Amino acid sequence: MLNWVQLVTTPTADTPGTCILLHFDNQRYVFGNIAEGTQRAMVQRKVALNKAEDLFLSGVINWQNAGGLMGTILTIADVLASAKEHQDENAKKKKNKAGLAVDNVMPRLNIHGGKNLAHFLATSRRFIFRKGLPLRPQEIRHDPRLAEQQNNEPDFKDSNINVWYMPIESSNSRPTTSRKRSHEEFSEQVGGGSPRNQTASSDANENQKLVETVVTQMFDSDWKMDALVETTLHQAKLPAKLFVRDDKGHIQVYSGPMPGGNEPVPDIPVLVRQPWPGAMVQALPRTTPSTQSMCYIVKGHDRRGRFNPREAEKHGVAKTDYKFLTMGQNVTGKDGTVVTPQMVLEPNVPGKGFAVVDVPDTSYIESLVKRTEWSTGEIMKGIHVIFWLLGPGVANEPRLQDFMTKMSSTRHIVTSSDSCSNRISLESTATQAYKLHCIDPERFPLPIFDNERSLLDTPVPSTTAYEVGRTGKTVQFAPQFLHQDDKVVAFPDIKKLAMTDTSKELREEVQQLAEQARTKISNPDLLEKIEKVESDIPNRDAEVITLGTGSALPSKYRNVSATLVRVPGYGNYLFDCGENTLGQLRRVFGSELPEVLRDLKAIWISHLHADHHLGTAGVIRAWNDATSKSEETAQSKLIVASHMHMLDWLREYADVEDYGHERLVPVEFKNWDSVTKAGRPRIFTAKEMKAFGLARIDACFVNHCHGALATIFTWPSGLKVAYSGDCRPSDAFARMGRGATLLIHESTFDDELCGDAVAKKHSTMSEAIDIGRRMGARRILLTHFSQRYQKVPILEEHFEVRAEEGDEARTEDKAKLDEVILVAFDYMRVRLGDFRKAQAFLPAIQKLFEDIETQ
Repeated sequence: MLNWVQLVTTPTADTPGTCILLHFDNQRYVFGNIAEGTQRAMVQRKVALNKAEDLFLSGVINWQNAGGLMGTILTIADVLASAKEHQDENAKKKKNKAGLAVDNVMPRLNIHGGKNLAHFLATSRRFIFRKGLPLRPQEIRHDPRLAEQQNNEPDFKDSNINVWYMPIESSNSRPTTSRKRSHEEFSEQVGGGSPRNQTASSDANENQKLVETVVTQMFDSDWKMDALVETTLHQAKLPAKLFVRDDKGHIQVYSGPMPGGNEPVPDIPVLVRQPWPGAMVQALPRTTPSTQSMCYIVKGHDRRGRFNPREAEKHGVAKTDYKFLTMGQNVTGKDGTVVTPQMVLEPNVPGKGFAVVDVPDTSYIESLVKRTEWSTGEIMKGIHVIFWLLGPGVANEPRLQDFMTKMSSTRHIVTSSDSCSNRISLESTATQAYKLHCIDPERFPLPIFDNERSLLDTPVPSTTAYEVGRTGKTVQFAPQFLHQDDKVVAFPDIKKLAMTDTSKELREEVQQLAEQARTKISNPDLLEKIEKVESDIPNRDAEVITLGTGSALPSKYRNVSATLVRVPGYGNYLFDCGENTLGQLRRVFGSELPEVLRDLKAIWISHLHADHHLGTAGVIRAWNDATSKSEETAQSKLIVASHMHMLDWLREYADVEDYGHERLVPVEFKNWDSVTKAGRPRIFTAKEMKAFGLARIDACFVNHCHGALATIFTWPSGLKVAYSGDCRPSDAFARMGRGATLLIHESTFDDELCGDAVAKKHSTMSEAIDIGRRMGARRILLTHFSQRYQKVPILEEHFEVRAEEGDEARTEDKAKLDEVILVAFDYMRVRLGDFRKAQAFLPAIQKLFEDIETQ
């Protein structure tokens, strides 16, 4: 059986963690970090996880190490569900023919990790729900060798591997007591009752079981969407669709007076859909951040020795009995002698393996070097490789270098942010970026990267067995032990590609169209007209950076939703924050990022779908770090505006990690108008305007999922940015956004896929543009495109610039003449005053993608 281990990711701007894949022909295992960006890197590397049943998280349970776990689990769940459906259908066809029953074998997934793993997963219960995937958090809460140091038994074993859990602690950590709530209180909340005052509880095991139950219900529930439960109209939780039975017992939608309205509410029974189990849990038992860092020793089982047919023949064994000997069974020779497997098999081949050692900072080294596993021959025999996942500065620590030197027979593969280069980890999106850069370098700057390895401040250990880990590095354990450096991914140099491969990658026609656009936008007469017709647009120097422009899940070409709006003199504002938004920011801004984060004033999250908010904790953590280091910004606050469930998640996750939650200003919208679907706007005081740069935030419900919101941000200068999030076209949003300077609207589907848009509650390109025209929006930016195709709808160029005279109100026709529409790409940067210039390049971009589609 082929068995190897490979580095899937190493630390870069958009893959901040080290992820390791262990391959057996019948199964896959993941070790190390599952950081934000991991699943996208796996798509790039063509790594499939459909055979993965066990994920082993290393390090401390926090967002830096496990921020990509939720997205990865969702991807695995969807892949396994699709595969199972296909297998069941095939099995059903075969067994129906034979008249047999169909077996129902469920896929499963085990997540191994340190303290707070279950809590980390359970915080996502309001927005993650899957059926048919038994997921079990295997949380290592205690050191398996603390009480019995001579315990050499593996902590995990299956048909392929043995795994020893090896938790290490920081020398700076202090014992903490977590504030827990009692089993009765928690059970009451699970049942939907009102929470009582929390009381201390010493029964940590019971609380742990409760949290693990929540996780189980998130992925393996028997909940059904069409199940209705009876309640009274007064007790129904709104907003919700209510049903009643007519005189004949038929179920109909209730359309009478509702609680909170002006009409009397009848005391009648109604039917309502029961929320999925996770959504009924009001709060989790409290926990506190852990400093425990998980490490692992992994080793394959001993393999049987090679079969020797000459010896078998010598003992008179019939060839038909060879298979029984290889299976460990005795056979009888021709002369009646009993022949045992040991008589014809070579000695067993000892199992080989590796260790994964995650050292966040130098305070963990003392705990690491004192581990008894290192001196236990039974455990360490056959461990030929150690993968080191190190925090900044750890590789230079003399104690760690001495430890490596003493283990000179072991290959030490080191990964850290200060030893690994900030290479391009996503070649497909970088290649697309450089092609767009060749067309319009001002709007499409190259992503920032560096192929030079960082030099450590002090010499590395004096052993040739030390190497810096690189993506693709592979160590084969069976059938023979090999270091396969030929699988290391080469450094892509996109700058070189941009200079040398332009004529090859871009057809001459594309270059000619781009040159025509450059000539057009440099015409002085045109520029003068633009200045005149746009003179009333506020903040023309405001810049829009589209960080993620794809829908649903990250792909090779587009990351998930995130748009940064920079308004000079006011601040920076982030609209949605999908997974790895921080990585996209690093690629766009490089060393400038701390300054950009220090000027971040607000984050808007439109709804609780994972592709719109799973990067939020990482961005807040980075903002907290950047602002805390500057005396000028150490006391600054950050607005997070969203639905109450998003704000609840941020509060709850703060129990797992101190990421800066206490410095947030939550903005929740209340007092919803049943007609306009709008909540009470958040209007800022003069003091707040100075702190956050905003005059007001408006929000309204839109048709997508529960709690989905669209918003209007208004600045004191009169600048208005309307952001749709995900939704069907909304009359309420169109009314609220009248007079918008910029509309950023989702455009998930092409017009010919209108049926898909209706079914999945998204918008088409024409529908999005129509909302902008109803608003009278001066600029429209289309984003959030389906990941099913790389090509996006490109608009016809409308480049007539007319300088209007007079102060009369703009009519709809006049607004249409003044509108400028753009299509968003990842890494695109465009100022409000440059939309017309960017639009001039659309014919060249359209031709580019026509060319790509034919390649």
